[in-house]
Amino acid sequence: MAGFRFSPRPNQAAAIHWRDWGEEPFAEARRQNKPVLLAISAVWCHWCHVMDETSYSVPEIIDAINERFIPIRVDTDARPDVNRRYNMGGWPSTAFLTPDGEILHGGTYMAPEVMYKHSLIVADMWRDKREELLGRLAENRAKEEQARAPKLGDLSPDIVESVGALVRGQYDPLHGGFGREPKFPQPFLLRFLLDEYRRHEQPELRAMATKTLTAMAAGGVFDRIEGGFFRYATMRDWNEPHYEKMLEDNAELLALYVDAHALFPDEGYDRVAREVVRWMDAALYQAETGLWSGSQDADEEYYALDAPSRANRGAPFVDRTLYTSPNALAAAACLRAGDVLRDAALRERGLRAVRAIESRMRGADGALHHVDDGSGRRLPDLLADVAAHLHALLDAGEPDAAAALASRMRERLEAPEGGFYDRPDEPAPGRLARRERPIEDNAAAASALLRLAAITGDDGWRESALRALRSFVGEYRQWGHFAASYADIVAAVLREPIAVVVVGPVEDRTAAALARAARLARDPDVFTQWLVPAERPAVLAARGFPPDRVAAYVCVGTACGAPLADEDSLLGELASARARIASPVA
Repeated sequence: MAGFRFSPRPNQAAAIHWRDWGEEPFAEARRQNKPVLLAISAVWCHWCHVMDETSYSVPEIIDAINERFIPIRVDTDARPDVNRRYNMGGWPSTAFLTPDGEILHGGTYMAPEVMYKHSLIVADMWRDKREELLGRLAENRAKEEQARAPKLGDLSPDIVESVGALVRGQYDPLHGGFGREPKFPQPFLLRFLLDEYRRHEQPELRAMATKTLTAMAAGGVFDRIEGGFFRYATMRDWNEPHYEKMLEDNAELLALYVDAHALFPDEGYDRVAREVVRWMDAALYQAETGLWSGSQDADEEYYALDAPSRANRGAPFVDRTLYTSPNALAAAACLRAGDVLRDAALRERGLRAVRAIESRMRGADGALHHVDDGSGRRLPDLLADVAAHLHALLDAGEPDAAAALASRMRERLEAPEGGFYDRPDEPAPGRLARRERPIEDNAAAASALLRLAAITGDDGWRESALRALRSFVGEYRQWGHFAASYADIVAAVLREPIAVVVVGPVEDRTAAALARAARLARDPDVFTQWLVPAERPAVLAARGFPPDRVAAYVCVGTACGAPLADEDSLLGELASARARIASPVA
């Protein structure tokens, strides 16, 4: 029972005979002909704690679960692959399953009377109407399989326009953000707005992005005492938040606010970005690992206090488990923030984090593991981890390491019809045996491959990216606003790629200034590579760049322009190059 984490407040949830996720509890369920109760929880989740303290602490419910079910408990952060297939709409997720892992019934938080009622009903139905249930589930599974088949198509501006219309339709003109309440920051929608504004400079997009970013920073969802953003607000006006803070959310918001500051320097977004960094440093950063902890717990009483009272009380619990994709996002955000805010120490922290992921989360065989909780790393080669770390490696100027990881991604995760599965093809129980192609992770992977192609000149990476994007043309509408990341990358691929190659020693100030200017280019679809002659002589020779001249080169496709020795010339040539080229459909 030591491996399970329950509410920090008094509860009896440990009296339930929880099993870890794996083949063994499903085999046990088959042997005993019992349904499975799957509880997906999180260490930071308020209502998960409440369910431990209430429903899972009632003796009659404990007895019913232990007698009638095989109970499995899963931490959503540690097993995002399980959560993707069994989440019932939030946390906690309560799923009643067949012994083969198909979903019979489920919901989120269940109060004691509801939990007791449903546990009896499901157990009785499994006993009395098993064949009928299995027949219905088989029909549903066949329909699912048909719906999951990729429907290939051509990429076009219509994709970007249709998703853009959906995002506009969900925008809240009164308080910013999307939808009503509860109100989540949804960084992927804000990223779409910012990138589209950088491409086309439509005032409407600027207004939507800035109103949302400003409203979030002014609302209760932002901790003005300790910094950082809470996970979401229960009110439409960004107030009355749920007080958990997540590394993943704050890393994405940090990247957004520094990019917004670069675009709109008079809005004060640099202050917000620094406050996010301050919280990440104080609450999550582990100097001994060079990485960040996963989350900080919710505590309504603590966050209602003023600053001196908080200091006297002690901060809420921090989950010190290391997760790869949130750390890769944080590393990339620090690298970006270091450039935009001219903070060399922050950029160095991002570089250190990239190196730490390489040394701590990569195996000798090249596998990139998802989690390290101090007892060893686990869960290799999830697409979300690989895609996020690819971007971090490219941001850190490590194209060789990125190419090696991308090769492994294609080998282990690429689907025959294009796109990438979320996990390797390995034996697994229940729905985990059916690999999925999540659109948001595929968008991130395709984006990384496009960057890699532009930087290395290897068009094979671009072809993989195009296959991935084309494989979603027939289904992206089904994903609703979650297709915003996909549409953002489609918009990028419909434009001719531009790369800036900087040649010069790593300690050269001119080379550093040119590289920073390229990284801060207003156009979101410009890729940067810094070639250090002492480290990359073969690459320089192959691409025809003189090793003894510090300069930047603007390359459209494989054609590179004249050497540029100062930032103004570089920015002018970038603007000129973008104006010269059309926007062909891929």
